[in-house]
Amino acid sequence: MSRPDEYEVTHALDLIRRNAEMPPGELRLMTYLVEATLAGRGENLHQRSIAADVFGRSITEFDPRADSIVRTTAANLRESLQAYYAGRGQADPLTIELAKGTYVPTFCPRAPLSPQATGRLWSARTAMEKRSVSGYREAIGHLDAVLSESPALSLALALKAEALASQAIHGSRPRPNLEQARVLAERAIEPSRTVWQAWLAKGIVEQALEWNWADAAESYRKALEMGGAEAAAHVWHTSFVVARGRPWEGISHLQRAVDHFGYSNSNCIGDLSMLLLLARDYESAEATIDAGLEATPGYYQHYLNRAILLEARGDPKGAVRVLDQTPLRMIERPVTWGLRALCAGLSGSPAVARRRVSWLRAIEKTGRYIPQSQVAACWIGAGNPDEAVRSLERAADDRDPIAAWFWAYPMTRHLRGHSGFERLIDQIGVIRY
Repeated sequence: MSRPDEYEVTHALDLIRRNAEMPPGELRLMTYLVEATLAGRGENLHQRSIAADVFGRSITEFDPRADSIVRTTAANLRESLQAYYAGRGQADPLTIELAKGTYVPTFCPRAPLSPQATGRLWSARTAMEKRSVSGYREAIGHLDAVLSESPALSLALALKAEALASQAIHGSRPRPNLEQARVLAERAIEPSRTVWQAWLAKGIVEQALEWNWADAAESYRKALEMGGAEAAAHVWHTSFVVARGRPWEGISHLQRAVDHFGYSNSNCIGDLSMLLLLARDYESAEATIDAGLEATPGYYQHYLNRAILLEARGDPKGAVRVLDQTPLRMIERPVTWGLRALCAGLSGSPAVARRRVSWLRAIEKTGRYIPQSQVAACWIGAGNPDEAVRSLERAADDRDPIAAWFWAYPMTRHLRGHSGFERLIDQIGVIRY
């Protein structure tokens, strides 16, 4: 690969100045080191000259043993550059790197993807935002094409791991998907330029497949260090904090995202509505759902959230009416397959819920996976808590990622106090609140 010219380096520097969130001292140091290197003065970069030129210290009186400002700022700059290129700078064509033990930066052109692969990478992210059966299937197809060109690309590996894990919520067998996601997440962390999504993917697997909450917390911490607010507001991270009994932490992250993007970002507003429901703040949830429906009336999650809200408030009939208005084919939203039966049963028609169980079992005989959490919702509507708990136990054995919300989800309030349900919550390790 050819050596980058001065224009390419100054362009890379300008991208960091405009897009990175770095303290002023780190930006001054980086600019100074880059400009000195381009001017051919790299050999003369040492702590004393840097302290004088960048930080205003006396070049004759500066003692690096007593004053660590240069070393400390350089160390922080190295971490900031790594975080930037793992986050907002993922698409930058050239990286500026500062190796340990030197103040001379290196300039590394990135091996570019073909235009076709780059387009597929972004198409995959767009498809994942649909949060539907076909959306995740489409995303995985795009990512497979990208990985055929660049098998070690951290972002593509991490996104495919996330897509597989998310697909496990939407009608695919969870355990095989999550086991494949684990392999991909481990590969995504291996490259020298690991993206924050790789640590997020690792956290997802530790949370959903292994119920290893301590390791998941550490992986999410690393994702947040590198990805900042974007990682904090991610649906999988906010799911994690709910499972750890801290829904309000997730709400604060999502509220900042909504304030930043506006109410037109359907995923952010939908996730915020859901976490408000899980936190039992129904008044705020209602206002947020109304705002989401006004801004993006075609997004199905707003209808799902409104139905959950109505059922939680004791209006299951109203919830049924809302579910019938949902602008997404039922086959595309397995996460709602049991909700309508639940609400119909609680409205005084338990036979409807029992018929839905029979329907789901008939589909299961064809070889299609049926989320057992949805069967549990049907049994709650049918008035059979014992069968509901057995279905949740099967869902947990399958490693349905929804297990992280078994305690928080409003419908499971009907099972509170059931000995089997309480044991299951302890087994999964989620925190009651």
